[in-house]
Amino acid sequence: WRTAVECDWRVLEVAPEELCSEKEVMLAAVSQAGHAIEFASEELRADRDVALAAVKGDQSALACVSEALQQDASFVLEACASNLKVLESCAELHRENRELIRCAVKQNWNSLRCASAELKRDPEVCLEAVQQHWKALLYVDEELWSDRAFMLSAIKARWQAFMFLAPSLVEDAELALEAVKQDPAALDVMSEALRGNAAFMLAATKLHEVSLKKLTDALYEDPAFWLSIVKEIPTGWKLAYVEYGPPSLGSMKSVMLEAIKKNVEVLEYGSEELRGDPDIIHEALRLNWKASKYAVKMSIPAISKAVAQDWRAISAYLDLHPDWTVEAMAVLVQSNPQIVRDPRLACQKEVALLAVKKDGTVLRYVTKELQNDDAVVYAAVVQTWHALQFASLRLRADHELVDKALHQEGLALQHAAPQLRQTSRVVIAAMKRNTAAFQFASPSLYDDTAFWEQLVRRFPTSWVRWMRHGRGHRSPGY
Repeated sequence: WRTAVECDWRVLEVAPEELCSEKEVMLAAVSQAGHAIEFASEELRADRDVALAAVKGDQSALACVSEALQQDASFVLEACASNLKVLESCAELHRENRELIRCAVKQNWNSLRCASAELKRDPEVCLEAVQQHWKALLYVDEELWSDRAFMLSAIKARWQAFMFLAPSLVEDAELALEAVKQDPAALDVMSEALRGNAAFMLAATKLHEVSLKKLTDALYEDPAFWLSIVKEIPTGWKLAYVEYGPPSLGSMKSVMLEAIKKNVEVLEYGSEELRGDPDIIHEALRLNWKASKYAVKMSIPAISKAVAQDWRAISAYLDLHPDWTVEAMAVLVQSNPQIVRDPRLACQKEVALLAVKKDGTVLRYVTKELQNDDAVVYAAVVQTWHALQFASLRLRADHELVDKALHQEGLALQHAAPQLRQTSRVVIAAMKRNTAAFQFASPSLYDDTAFWEQLVRRFPTSWVRWMRHGRGHRSPGY
């Protein structure tokens, strides 16, 4: 018989009565069909193990277990863990039992479906279910859909709870932002009124940039909205002009003026009219000289701001103004004389003259022809003796020019032509300004007795130099 029951529980219909009192036999039977428990003895119907095994496969078996177990909340809860439908078949008192339902909901949010109407209005119990799955709101009493505090907690748990808001709450910006904070997809279920609200969409964009894809058509074309995006979001210029904004932004002056304050590269996306607008260009070049490559028109005051930052800005100006004037260059040279580094200016004598008068060392950047030009080189050396090193060899041998350099600093002797550095008059003139200039005198002077006589008379300590150099070899004692 036992073997027969293990093969088919229906054998119990004709099996000896004492067989229905054996626990192992009944466990084998109810594992096949829960309602087989109806053949069990009263004692086994009250057995927790047998009863649990029965209701696990068939919730209707609950009606066949002992009355005591049917009233036992812990038994019902344990049975729910394996078969949720037990809650549908259990006594009403269990569906009204707050602690039982809370525990059941913790095990499975679907348990809320079987709760009493009163518990479906209990915010705490309902929130337990919503925290597991937003669809639990399908079982929540609709009264709670109007409860702002509850719905805020529900949305914080699951943004999809926003879809269940009562009509009185669907326009609530705080609730909507809480949903967007979790996932910008929440905007798909929001009203046009919210998606067309500039303040709300700005806040949403600060949370997720992709929110800008959900704008209403009217807000999408609103310059004031994009101006706020550019002002309040660090990368707002890029969002507006590169990724999400309308093409019409390229011709909106107020937005562009604000955008270039964040990054002048945005000028690339401006209309031709804006890229030639004096206010736009002046502000852009004041902020960053690199804006010059996007300008289609530049005034002298504007380009002066740019070249003051970097001489390379002159290149864009010359491209736009091939018919430039010396008067214009005179102004720009004052901002940065290094503009002569541009090949188109490096060969222009008038510009070179203006530049070296401002900074003589820019002589290094002009052409070889101008480095051999008396007027240009003289002007450079008058400005600074350092310019002498960039003069042609012919001019570095010019007594008058070298004297002008030595008058400023004796060390300029190092840049004089070799024939001058072996002239005693020139060397002594250099040493009058700086005795250290002696190191640049030609060694050929070391054998010149007349040179040493002049040196010793003019400089009392020159005997030391004579001891070191004047005897034809270096003295190891000095």
